[in-house]
Amino acid sequence: VDDNFASIVCAVEEGRAVFQNIRKFLTYVLVRNVAQLVPYLAFALFQIPLPLTPIQVLFVDMGTDSLTALGLGVERPDPQGMRLPPRPKDKRLLNLPLALRAYLFLGVIEATAAMAAFFFVLVGAGWTYGQVLGPLDPVYLQATTACLSAIIVMQIVNVFLCRTSVRSVFSMSVLDNRLIVWGVGLEAVLMLIAVYGSWGHYVLGTAVMPGSLWLLLVPFAVAMLALEELRKWIVRRAFDSKFDR
Repeated sequence: VDDNFASIVCAVEEGRAVFQNIRKFLTYVLVRNVAQLVPYLAFALFQIPLPLTPIQVLFVDMGTDSLTALGLGVERPDPQGMRLPPRPKDKRLLNLPLALRAYLFLGVIEATAAMAAFFFVLVGAGWTYGQVLGPLDPVYLQATTACLSAIIVMQIVNVFLCRTSVRSVFSMSVLDNRLIVWGVGLEAVLMLIAVYGSWGHYVLGTAVMPGSLWLLLVPFAVAMLALEELRKWIVRRAFDSKFDR
């Protein structure tokens, strides 16, 4: 409108930022969906107790992940975004690299952490394969709480990983996106209410779980961070070599 080429450049940068932010949001949500789907597949295929109840799934979808997901939608444009060539008009938001990263990489790590937490509580309480647990059995309540907590903890790590698919998480300031910071705080508070609050126990069917479970989740969170950082490093190396030619 102002007949200024600089405005065109800014508009292109903003358009690319919107496109990338939608993809960040998609990645974040799809990773969570894998971690929620695997417990139901395991329940159906292997006849184990249901690791995650429907109300707990809704608690994650509409509660703990809501603000952080919105935060990814308002990320600032990537400083390296204008180095990329124009994307084809037929390039989809959900393409194969994004699906592989979400479903077969980050999603698998998060689902593994969730199932490991579930069986950690069950086996630690003396459960054996084939044993039926009632929906109000204290061991079962603790086990589903462990699975739920694992998903939330891993999603806290995941939201920072999803801020970019290329740059290192350590190169980005946490305070650049205060909505994500507030979202992570909300996740932590809601998780503590679910685990330790009587109201959370009543609504979500949870129970106080063993404190040692928190230590179990640390290696999974670190592994998720380290493996994603390695993947990003490989992508950056390929990107830089391409433009150095």
